[in-house]
Amino acid sequence: MSTSVPEAEIVVLGNKSLGTIEGSLFGQFLELAGRCINGGAYDPESPMSRPDGVRTDVLEALRELRPTHLRYPGGCAVSYFDWQELVGPKESRPRAKLHRTLRGAQSTAFGIAEAWAYAEELGTELYLCVNAHTQSPEDAANLVEYLNGAGPTKWVDLRRSHGREEPYGVRLFGLGNEIYGDWQAGQKTAEQYAAWCREAIRQMKRADPSIRVVVCGCGRPNPEWDRTVLFATIGLADMISIHNYFGRPVFRDSMGASRVCREMLNALNVAIDEAMDTTLGVHPRAHREFGMLPEVQERPGIAFDEWGVWYHGDRDPVHCLEEVFNYGDALTVATLLHEILRNTRTVKLANVSLAVNMLGTVVTDRDRCVRQTTWYAQKLLRDGHSGRVVETVADGPVFSAKHERFFCGVVDPEKARDETLPTLRHYDDIAALDVLVSVDEAGRKATMSVVQKLEDRPLKTRLSFRGIEPRGGRVKVSRLTGGSLSASNTLDSPHNVGIETETAPLSEVFTFPAASLTVLEFEL
Repeated sequence: MSTSVPEAEIVVLGNKSLGTIEGSLFGQFLELAGRCINGGAYDPESPMSRPDGVRTDVLEALRELRPTHLRYPGGCAVSYFDWQELVGPKESRPRAKLHRTLRGAQSTAFGIAEAWAYAEELGTELYLCVNAHTQSPEDAANLVEYLNGAGPTKWVDLRRSHGREEPYGVRLFGLGNEIYGDWQAGQKTAEQYAAWCREAIRQMKRADPSIRVVVCGCGRPNPEWDRTVLFATIGLADMISIHNYFGRPVFRDSMGASRVCREMLNALNVAIDEAMDTTLGVHPRAHREFGMLPEVQERPGIAFDEWGVWYHGDRDPVHCLEEVFNYGDALTVATLLHEILRNTRTVKLANVSLAVNMLGTVVTDRDRCVRQTTWYAQKLLRDGHSGRVVETVADGPVFSAKHERFFCGVVDPEKARDETLPTLRHYDDIAALDVLVSVDEAGRKATMSVVQKLEDRPLKTRLSFRGIEPRGGRVKVSRLTGGSLSASNTLDSPHNVGIETETAPLSEVFTFPAASLTVLEFEL
């Protein structure tokens, strides 16, 4: 170890908890779009598939990530499918439906029963997105009754006629997807959508009071949408969703993604708190519009149910949005997961977008399945962190970066050099060390994950602990490997980026390599 003075310091405040890592924070997303499901997770033509068409290699790659839930069938796809077309014998369903946004036909063979069974095999729960676009609130309630009902009713009897006697017990439902956008079928105004949701949630929860329902938020592009929807559904909705995609061709700019994410979450929390004021009669519109104030048992949470890296993939007609992620993109994913886990008190659900091929965590062809660089970043943090997230202070170098305020589509290298775009946020204080620490008393361990964002040099760092004390004399060290920011895993070269693990002597000084993700596990 060099005798030079450390350039940075990390102070862990073990008694100051930010929240607990629990619930649906590490979800995956299967959409009936592109080659995500059809030709991806489900591919009867592949030699890697079972007789039921499920690819075992994809299933195993996703199982290793231990997802907390599985979002299905969209995304944008949800607005093109009536739920009745995704149940019953496959031969009685429509052969395919056109995903009009992406202009590709999607088979209905991987329907709701198949998605539920897939989630069961992953050891997780199904998060079912409902067509709030072109179907009615009554259709949504009928779906809940079909899935979860036990009595002798029309929709329960329909389920039984489809060969399923016992209720499925689906508990998570999302009402539509990005319904504010003109890229969706059945686009609605905030007022129209809020009215739809009020009726749907009432009827859905009368069919099954145990379900949890997520309404569509818009976030940064239109915070007034969120205010309108929250105000109308306070006391009914359990969560409100937001979406965003991140990343830029210049690495240091991608390292500003988590700041954009933090600002986005903070802004939505303000809107939620404003809606909560109605329960106290504080909001000036409350008595005028509600008369009797709504009864709220729980503050609505945030469902960050589409997030990921997307900035250099285009809509190829065959391989739609099939990005090849590099080592730098994996570091971006790690910083975003850090931000989600730092906000576990308000973020109740999060899932990366997407699981397979389209912006995929894994990619396939007919015979092969490859774990992308972003898979390994998810794996490191999913396996490493548990228990409660504690506060940390990182002192060290800072640098400047710029990043879009919200998803702006493909960012080519020429556009990335433009400093004047109004969509950009400019930062001059991005910390070189992005640190997350969790403490698991039951497991007698503390885990520290560090994204070192400087690409030109390592950082020798002093580690200080308050309130907890590492013991044992050794520390487990796991690293994302890759060799360069542009390294990627492809079908022809699948192992350029991975994970290496070793043990090292416990020391108060640790050197984090340039542009790196390191996970340290300490005994307590």
